[in-house]
Formats: sequence, structure tokens, C-alpha cells
Amino acid sequence: MLISSLFTLHQLRRNQWLDAESVRQIQRNKLVRMIAHAYQNVGYYRKLFDSAGIRPEDIRSEEDLVKIPITTRSKLQSLSPDDIVAKNVDLKRCIRRTTAGSSGTPLIVFFRRHDKEYYDMVWARTSLETGRKLWDKVASFRTELPPSYWTEGVALWKKKVISIFDDPMNQIAHLQRLKPDIIQANTLELVKLARCIIDNGVRGITPRLVYSRGSQLDPATREMIRSAYQAPVYDFYGSRELGCMAWECAEHSGYHVNIDALIVEIIREGRPVSPEKAGRIVCTGLQSFAMPFIRYDIGDIGVLSSSRCACGRSLPLLKSIEGRADDFLVASDGTLRSPLILTERLKLIPGIKEFRIIQENSSDTTAHVVPDERYSSSTSVALREVMERTMGNSVSIRIELLDTIPVDRSGKIRSIISKVQRDF
Repeated sequence: MLISSLFTLHQLRRNQWLDAESVRQIQRNKLVRMIAHAYQNVGYYRKLFDSAGIRPEDIRSEEDLVKIPITTRSKLQSLSPDDIVAKNVDLKRCIRRTTAGSSGTPLIVFFRRHDKEYYDMVWARTSLETGRKLWDKVASFRTELPPSYWTEGVALWKKKVISIFDDPMNQIAHLQRLKPDIIQANTLELVKLARCIIDNGVRGITPRLVYSRGSQLDPATREMIRSAYQAPVYDFYGSRELGCMAWECAEHSGYHVNIDALIVEIIREGRPVSPEKAGRIVCTGLQSFAMPFIRYDIGDIGVLSSSRCACGRSLPLLKSIEGRADDFLVASDGTLRSPLILTERLKLIPGIKEFRIIQENSSDTTAHVVPDERYSSSTSVALREVMERTMGNSVSIRIELLDTIPVDRSGKIRSIISKVQRDF
């Protein structure tokens, strides 16, 4: 098992330096294999293909995927495992994972052990390419604490899991004792801890690298995290369903898409859009043989880049990840507003330590604010002005002061939540 994993990792690291056509050919070969497998073994996809008049041989490349209807998470949640798990797979021997469920009911995902190892090696490639060394100690902030996760006594690939639900000062104490080379956490968890480090003048936490996941990383947030930890920040984009999908290299000019592990399309009004235009991120997994994901709407909004990275890798770039589609706000004129627009403006207002914006409906919005010592009536005025400039003057804004912003049931801190129906 170890030897096969290391061989896979070697191939993955080699793939990124191949010429663009060679890595695309790897992608096409894997796509053809996945489509044939899904049609032959997964009831849901056989019915989907038949209803659309598609045969496996009709899908030979990424450009052909538009013939296949898009599948949503809610659709998969409505089906039984018998419908969406391959009939030639023994569920008892599969690895089971559950999505975070931050936007609704979690989805149970099944992996063959070989496929899970492959996705683990994709993550390993990402870590190694962004500076991780085999002997580094990693502090990972997670919702769960597996009792055997921390490989005590093992010299390589060490990882200590710290609960995100723990008190921040306890988290800091863990970090001071561990002295990790790398800290990895959800972006907003890193921000919360960074504020605590800065406010309390904490010393002794000096990682070499910081890995951010799970939330938008705008320039102001990146700089705050870098300043608190005195280390470069790398942002990753991944999911429980498809592993590491895209990642930043040292150039920080976008997110390299792992196209030897999945296909990423940017879709608007049902059709792929050209680079530099925003749309829904739709993914096709190339190693998910137990539970295939073909044209799966991941629920996020993104933009592909038309440029190649200066690093020389042939893996194409996502220019930006704008956030979850559910987090896009609907302005009073019916247009959509990216959550990044609002969060970047709110972070510039003195007196706001933390915030959460909840759009209850098209005309009512609640702003939960954790104030700091600079908070005053002018803070509220500035907040309302920013909200009105973003959402429209007719929006009613209610401000509620809180001691802390609670995490949601997935363990994440969401700064923007919209309950308004929208169509991106």
C-alpha cells in the first residue's frame, strides 16, 4: 500500500510539469474510463444518460460534457446508495465520509480504499509543492478529534488535530507546546486565532507556513493572517467529495486545478463560459469509482483564468473562487452581489472585530457584530452606509451586537448567509 501510494505521488508530481497537451490527454483517458464505468455500474447515471440520449462513446473529452445534465447535491441526497454507488463495489469495504453540511443536509460519500489513497496523494502533492517537508509538524484545526490521528513516535508526516470548538487561549496553548512548522485551518478560524494572538501579545507561535482552506481569502485577510503568524499563507480549494481541487503555488496568481484528478467547468445559464467570466463551479471526479460525481454542481461560484502561471506548471488556473452560490446576496434591484465585495468593505470599518451578515429576505438584512474598543455610533453609521451602497437604499438593516459569532453545525464560521432564492 505504501509503495503504491508513493508511486502515485511520484506520478502526480511529474504530471504537473508535462506539457499542457500531455496532461490533458491523461485527463481525457481517465474521463472515458469514468464515463464507461458510471454507465455500466451506477443506476442513476445509466438513467440520466439514457434520458438525455447519450452513450458512453459520445463523451471523449471535456468539451463533450455539456451533453450531460448537471447533477446537484440535493439530487444525490434524494437517492438511495443503491442508486448512486457502483454495483461492482462492496460498500462494507468502502471508506465513508460525510460532507460538512454548511449549506444544508450533509451528503454521505463512499470511496474505494485505492481511490481514497489517490485523493490523499493529490493532497500530498499540493502540500509538498507549497513547501511542506516530510518531517514537518502540522497543527490542523478540525471539528473532530480522531484518537489515533496524531502519529506519536513517527518521524514523518506528523499531524496534530486541534478542535475548533476549543477556547482560543487553549488553542494557543496547544500551539505553543507543539511548535508546529505548519498551521492549517479554515480561513475564518485562522483570522479568529490571529486576532487573539495580536490582542494578547502572544509569543512563541512561529510556523514556517500557514495553509488556509474553506473560506474566501481576500488580500486584507491574507495580510492579517501573514502578519499574525509571520509566515507565508497558501490557500487551498477542496471538498469532501473530490478532495483537493485547486491550490496556490508560490506565485499566488490563482489556483492550479488538479486536472489529472478532476475536470472543472464554469457554468452560467446551463452553458460553459469563457475564462475571466464568473459562473457555477461544476466538477467531474476522475477517481471516484465507488460513488461517481459527473458534472456535479459543487455549490460555489468561480472564475477561470485565461493566463498561465509563471511557475511553469501546466495545470490551468482558477483565477478566483468567489464563494458559495448560497452566500451571494441579492440587491434591491434583483442583481447579485459577491460576498467578497461586502466583506472587504466591512473589514475596513474601525470598531468591528467580527461580523456575520444574514439576508433574511430581499428587503431585510441583519448584521451581527462583535465590537472592539473602537466601536461607536459612527461604526454603525459606516456599516449602514456600506450595506446600502452594496445592497441598495431600500434595504432595512438591523444591527445586533454579540460577544462572539457562533460556528454553524458544520464547524465553520460563515460571514455571509443569504436566505433569498436566486438563480446564478
